[in-house]
Formats: sequence, structure tokens, C-alpha cells
Amino acid sequence: MVAQMTDTRVPGARVAARGNFSMDLWGVCALIAAALLVVAYFTPLWNMTLIAPQYPNDLVLTAYGTTMEGDLLEINTLNHYAGVKAIEPENVMELKAFPFLLFGFVAAIGVSSLLRRRWLRAGIILVAWGFPLGLLIDLQYWLYTYGHDLNEEAPLYPGAFTPKVIGRTKVVNFHSECMVSWGFWLMVAAAILVTFGPWTIRFLRDSWSNTGVQKTVAGAAAVLLLGLATRPAQVNATSEGDLAEMIAAAAPGSTLTVPAGTYRGPIVIDKPLALEGVGWPVIDGGREGDVVRIAAEGVTFRGFVVQGSGREVSDEPSGIRVLRDHATIEGNRLRDVLYGVTLQDSNGHTVRHNDIQSVIEFAAERRGHALYLYYTNDNILSDNDISYAKDGVFINFSHHNEIERNRVTKLRYGIHFMYADDNRMIDNRFWDNLTGGSIMYSKDLYFRGNEFSHNRSIASGYGLLFKDVDNIEMVGNQVHHNRLGLTMEGAPITPGAFLRIEDNLIGYNDVALFLSTTVGGEFGGNTFTGNLRQVDTKGGSLEHHNTWQIDGRGNYWDDYRGYDANGDGRGDIEYRYRSAFSELVQRDESLKAYAFTHAQAAVDLAARWFPAYEYAPTVVDQAPLIKPTVRLGAGAEGAGWLAALALLALALVPMAGLGYARFGTERWRERC
Repeated sequence: MVAQMTDTRVPGARVAARGNFSMDLWGVCALIAAALLVVAYFTPLWNMTLIAPQYPNDLVLTAYGTTMEGDLLEINTLNHYAGVKAIEPENVMELKAFPFLLFGFVAAIGVSSLLRRRWLRAGIILVAWGFPLGLLIDLQYWLYTYGHDLNEEAPLYPGAFTPKVIGRTKVVNFHSECMVSWGFWLMVAAAILVTFGPWTIRFLRDSWSNTGVQKTVAGAAAVLLLGLATRPAQVNATSEGDLAEMIAAAAPGSTLTVPAGTYRGPIVIDKPLALEGVGWPVIDGGREGDVVRIAAEGVTFRGFVVQGSGREVSDEPSGIRVLRDHATIEGNRLRDVLYGVTLQDSNGHTVRHNDIQSVIEFAAERRGHALYLYYTNDNILSDNDISYAKDGVFINFSHHNEIERNRVTKLRYGIHFMYADDNRMIDNRFWDNLTGGSIMYSKDLYFRGNEFSHNRSIASGYGLLFKDVDNIEMVGNQVHHNRLGLTMEGAPITPGAFLRIEDNLIGYNDVALFLSTTVGGEFGGNTFTGNLRQVDTKGGSLEHHNTWQIDGRGNYWDDYRGYDANGDGRGDIEYRYRSAFSELVQRDESLKAYAFTHAQAAVDLAARWFPAYEYAPTVVDQAPLIKPTVRLGAGAEGAGWLAALALLALALVPMAGLGYARFGTERWRERC
């Protein structure tokens, strides 16, 4: 009888242990996840920063689950002029629904932590991942609508655009930088916790108690110890002023971590090392020679403030001078250095994400170049911020270089080529300089997606100057608000070479094209709009020198007065551009004093209305386009990011399901 009673108590105890309202390991993880979601309700989910020269402190928009905060008034004012609808948080449906969705889900988590229903917990896991992914997808859709539902009659209509939900987007002279914030990562942490938390905790518990997986843990520990024993040593600089000694003591191939502080220069790195600054340590050269000199192959130098180079122009003292191959210079700040980064007599370097300024108190012609390449090939220069130097990027006798996504302002020449062949310029921005770029005595150059703008010096003011060059291709660039958009002489200089200018915006300049009679280029698909004069010449007539179509496709001219009867997008009569004032200047240089005045406008208007004498045209475009091919700041990004996020969501949903199936075994049920 006693045995019989004992048998009935044991199953009862087992039932109580698995009762519907008891807490298990998954339930504990779920409650912690719920707490994270509650915290996410009160923290920012996403930030957008608008960067533009006219706003030195930037404009910031911060999105919470229920509202948007920041510089809304200024952003909406800009939106009005660009034809973009105002951002009104009180009218956004998602913001109204967010608290109900979030706290409803928190309540569901609480119920599922007590009720051990596999289907319910599987649903919780899927919804937990749906919150951060749904946030990204909804934001990207909102941004797509934001950039496409535009008023085309707006004064500064930019054309359709799509800001990226994560990353940098360029629109006109603004750059938007978007990134998720703490609230989003709390949501991700909650999803990870309910998906992998119980399994991870049990794995660590079993490993600690040396049961079940002891061999795996022991093996992993052995591999880890072996890796630590064989990896290059990592040395920490411990006090100010001892960096040179630490470099001398470090083993070749090791990593030297340098904490915050001020270190005396000059510094010479004469062995392959990786120097990594933590907390922006400062290396001060004391205004003597180069601050940092790299005299070994394969050196990495990142995370430092480099300042105080010498001042003697004849010595060309640099913040960082590289003399051996394959250096990586990234994430540094260079201040008060005559020359910034000098790559000399060596090849294969990467220079990226640096912020470089010369000696600000010097005049532009007294400073040195920010990035100076001399007899160096096969380099990558990308994502650098450059200002207050002589030339932003000066490339001399250096070939096969990639110059990408650099931002260059407040100096003499943004980019300067001298005897530099086979170089590529992609997605750079050069604005508010004396001259955007000066390209001389070079060949085989490719320009795509660059901006040359607001370069308006009376002495030069070129958006981009080409002189004695061969095999130049410019596609999809924006040249606007300069004194002279494109200035060309000796392009191409060699018989059989080419100059191809295609699908660019050349607009809002005093003169769009300033060409000599030694220019013989192909121009097609370009948009010429808002210029005071389309084409000026020096040295004689241009009528038979250039081709104004590429593959039968002409250019858009905003002063074209023809028609398109057959609807093929091309004018049925040719476009001819004549400037009586330019013709008079050819005869008498002193008349340049009246350029861009009412006198010039009166001469050109009178010649058009009363053609007593017909001047030779400078442009004859036989297939002019009826509509512009590109607008200022417009991009064709489409909804690629939206599609990518949707694919990511589809990929993670089955992953979450597989994770649940893996942990939904009999062992899961017994341990939970």
C-alpha cells in the first residue's frame, strides 16, 4: 500500500514540474527580452544627419517609436523649397500604432513564459525578429516615398531620390548619414535572447560542469591558447613620450596599441608593424621635419592625431611620409602639418577615412598638399575629408590609382594631375575651392559620379581644367555653380586619342564650356542648364572642331527653341549656339571687363533679334534632346535597399524557424 502511494506521488511531482504555469529557462530569457523591449520604447531607434556646408553643426532627425525629434523646422523648410512633403510625426500611422504593437507583444511574451506551448514560443521568436527587421523595411519604404512624392514646381526641385536607411546618400549639396540607434539594437538583443538564449546558457552550464561537451570545450580552449601563443605580439605603449622606444622594442609583424596621450615626434617606423591608437593619441613633431616616417613595408597606421610638422616649404615636411610599399593609413586626423600624407617612391598603399588639414594660418599658396603622390602607383585614396591645404590631391608621375569618395574643400586645386596616367576618379566631391580640378599632361583618365561645384575664384574658378591630355572619359558627373564649368585646351593633344564627355550635368555656371580651338571632343547626353553662357572660345571658331552627338544622341540645352514632332525625344531642327559678345572679345580682349554684365546681355540679345551680321556658331548639335538627362543632385538609386532588406527578412525567418526546430527536441522539452 505504501509502495502504491509512492508510485502515485512520483508522477504527480513530475506533472507539477511541467505544469502549465511554472517558469523555465526559456521563460526567464523571454522576460529579460521583454524588459529590453520596454527600454527600447524610451530610447532612439534611428538617426538621420544632414551634412552641408551652410550648416556647420549639421541637421539631425531622431526617430523614436512614437515620435521624431531634432531639427524638424529647418528640415521642413528645406523640404518646402525642394518640393518634398513636410515631416509631420503626428500624422505618421506607424508612430501611433507602435506602443500598442510593442506592449501587446510584451504581454504575449509574459504569457508565453508561463505557458509552455511550442507553437506559441515559435511565434514569439518570429515576431521578435519581425520588430527590428520590420522597422528597417518600413523606414526604407518611408524614405523612398519621401524622396519620390515631390512637387516638380518647387524652386530647387532635385529630381527623385532615395535616402538609404543605413549609410550615406548625396542629394544636391547635402549628404544624409543614417544609422540605427540604441533602441534598434535592444530589439535585436531581445530577438537573439529568445532564439538562442536558453541553448547558450545550457551550453555554458554544461561546459562549466564538464558534462556532455567537455571534449569540445577542451579542444576549443587548446586552439585558443595555441592561437594566443603563436599570434603576433600586441604591445601597449604605457606612458607619454615613449612611443619611439616601444616601436624599437616591438617584434616585426606585431600590433602596437597606443593609448591616449601626447607623444613626441618625429617617429620612424622601420619594421612591419600595426600601430593602433586608442582614444586619439597625439603625435607632435615639434615643428621639425616629418612627424611620422614609414620606412618599412606592410605598415598599418590608424587612429592617431598627427600634428606639428616642419614649416620649411623646400623640405616638403609631412604629417605622414611613406617610403616603402603596401602601407595602410586610415582613420587619422592630421592638423597643423605643412603636407598631409606623402606617398613617395613606393607602391600599393591604401589611404582612407583620414581628416587632413594643412597649416590654417598660412595662405593657400604657402601650404602643402593634403595627399601628395610622387612616383607611386597602384594606390587607393578613399573617403578622406580634406580642407585648408594647397591642393587636395596632387598626383605627380604616378599611375594606376583609384580616387574614390573623397570630400575636398577650402583650398587651391581640389585635384591636380601632372604626368599622371590611367587614374580613376569616382564619387568625389570638390567644392568651394579656387579651382575644382586641374588635369595636365596626363592620359587614360576616367571620371564618374564626381561633383565639381562652387569654385568661383576670379583668377581661375574652373570646375575642371583639362590641358594637353589624351583619352579622357567623363560620365555622370555634376559640374555646377562655377565661374567656368569645363575649361579645355589641347584635349586631346595626340592624333587618334579621344575626349568623351557624356551624361553629365553642366549647369548654373557663368560659362558652361570654355574651349580653345585645340579641343576636339565628343559631347553627348549632357544637360546644359542655367548657365549664363553655354560655350565660350579663345583662338577662333569652334564650328568644325567638336562633335555634339554620341551614337546619334545630342545634348539638352535649356535655351533650345526647337520642337519634337515625332516624339523621339530629339529636336527636329538642329541647335546652334552663337555669342556675339564672345566674338567681340576675340577681337578686343579689353571687352572682357563687361563680361557677365547687362552690356553683355544687351549685345547678345540685340544680335539675336537683329541679325545684321551672322556670327559663326560655336555649337552645332544636330540631335538636341528635348528633356534634361539629369537634374542637380538627382540619383537613380531606386528601391534597391528596400529589396535587399526584404530578402534579408525572408532569409532570417527560416533561420529562426530552424533555430527553434533545433532546440525543440526532446532534450529541450525535458530541460525546459
